Amino acid sequence: AADFNKIKNSDYKPAIEEGIKQQLAEIQKIADNNEPATFENTLVAMEKSGQLLRRVSGVFNLIAGANTNPELQKLQEEEAPKLAAANDEIFLNTKLFKRVEAIYKQREQLKLDSESNRLVEYYNLKFQMAGANLTDAGKDSLKKLNKEEAGLSAKFTNQLLAAAKA
Repeated sequence: AADFNKIKNSDYKPAIEEGIKQQLAEIQKIADNNEPATFENTLVAMEKSGQLLRRVSGVFNLIAGANTNPELQKLQEEEAPKLAAANDEIFLNTKLFKRVEAIYKQREQLKLDSESNRLVEYYNLKFQMAGANLTDAGKDSLKKLNKEEAGLSAKFTNQLLAAAKA
C-alpha cells in the first residue's frame, strides 16, 4: 500500500500525466510491432502496459473517494478528459485493433487455455464497443464526445458531493 502520509496533492497530476505518457508509448510500441500478432506480443503486452498509471490511479481514486478536498476535485475534473483521450488513443488505434482482430480470428487454432481465450474475446469486444470499427470521422466525433462526457461526469460527481455536504 502507498504511504499516504508522504503523498501531497500536488504529486498526483505529474504522476497521472507521466503514467498516461508511459502507457501510450508502450501501447504504440505494441501497435507498431512488425512481427505477426501473437497472444504474447500483443495481448500479454497490453495487459502489462500502464503499470504506473494503474498504480497512481488506484491511489488517487482511493484518496479522492475517502478524503477528498477542492484541490483533488479540481484535479479529477482536469484529468478525466485526458484519461478518456488516452483510453480512446488505445481502443481507437487502428493498427492495434488489427493485431487484436488477427489474434481473435485465429483463436481456435491457437489452442489457448480458457482464461487466455476469454482475454482474446474480451479485448476484441472491448475494441469494437469502444468504436474501433468506426470511420476516421466517426472516431474523431466519438473522441470529442468521450472527452466531454468524462469532464462533465467528474464535475457532476463533485457537484453531487457538494450538495450532499450542504
